[in-house]
Amino acid sequence: MIAAAIVVLVAAAGALVVRKLVELGFVRYNKWDRRVRGRLRVGDPAPDLELTAYDGSRLRLSLLWRAQPVVLVFGSCT
Repeated sequence: MIAAAIVVLVAAAGALVVRKLVELGFVRYNKWDRRVRGRLRVGDPAPDLELTAYDGSRLRLSLLWRAQPVVLVFGSCT
């Protein structure tokens, strides 16, 4: 029982180390990992972008900000 607990603790510590190395950019997450360090940081205001909506119409973030708060989610839609 103690050996199993030690194995679980070592595996969890290893996973945390790998995650931190990925966050710091020392290890790539996978072959499609294209993260680039930019100037935006957590808490910075988003730049005023023009985006394409699902229906093909164009949206400008500054127009959305006037009406209500905006949450940006970047990811795949497929």
